[in-house]
Amino acid sequence: MKIEITRTLILFCFAGTIMVTSCKKNDYLSGGSLHDPVTLLSNTDYLKSNSFNLFDTAVQIIDRLGLTNEVNNAKTFFAFTDYSVVNFMNLKLQAKQAINPLATYTLDSLIKDISPDSVRQYMFNQTIELSTATEFKATPYTSLGNTSMGVLKQLQTAAPYTTSTQAPTYLLYFAKVRGALDEPGVIPPPNENDILVLCQTTGIKTTPVKSAPGTNTLHVLANTHTFVRF
Repeated sequence: MKIEITRTLILFCFAGTIMVTSCKKNDYLSGGSLHDPVTLLSNTDYLKSNSFNLFDTAVQIIDRLGLTNEVNNAKTFFAFTDYSVVNFMNLKLQAKQAINPLATYTLDSLIKDISPDSVRQYMFNQTIELSTATEFKATPYTSLGNTSMGVLKQLQTAAPYTTSTQAPTYLLYFAKVRGALDEPGVIPPPNENDILVLCQTTGIKTTPVKSAPGTNTLHVLANTHTFVRF
């Protein structure tokens, strides 16, 4: 996916593919189909291999920030798609055009506005998996960007999840913690509710250089996610 942001706000319409897991422990689910979770590719090489070019700009950002090795060696990486990058760029463009209708916002502009920690907030030195995720209340984690994050799974109780299988189906969510970690049943203070992002693919086992196959874990965030901003 090639991203260009010009004077006109670019809006993308897409059909989201929801990835679930209630399936065999050693498989990951993508687009409703089970796949072998282990790949000999690193995180970035796996993203580059996507047949829909869904991560072309995301990989460019990682490379231009000098983070390729860090991303590939992270025990867990929550990958953001190009749609997530576009969501961020559209917000920035809209803010600039509110002041100057002729303003533009490019990938170079984005690189200037973020830092390596903007990407490191998606990286962790622990293995984070759906099978061990907690339910109801997120498990807290500190990202490699020193941000407070969380991960939880949620049981799906409506169609199509209840009609396509008799087994319980859980979705994995990545949380941006604002203030204190949300407590179930407790209303957080204004503007301090955690922001949950669905993982549309979970449990890909990637392989960094000179490591055993499937050493690291890769999840892919939903296209509706907004890069950096959540």
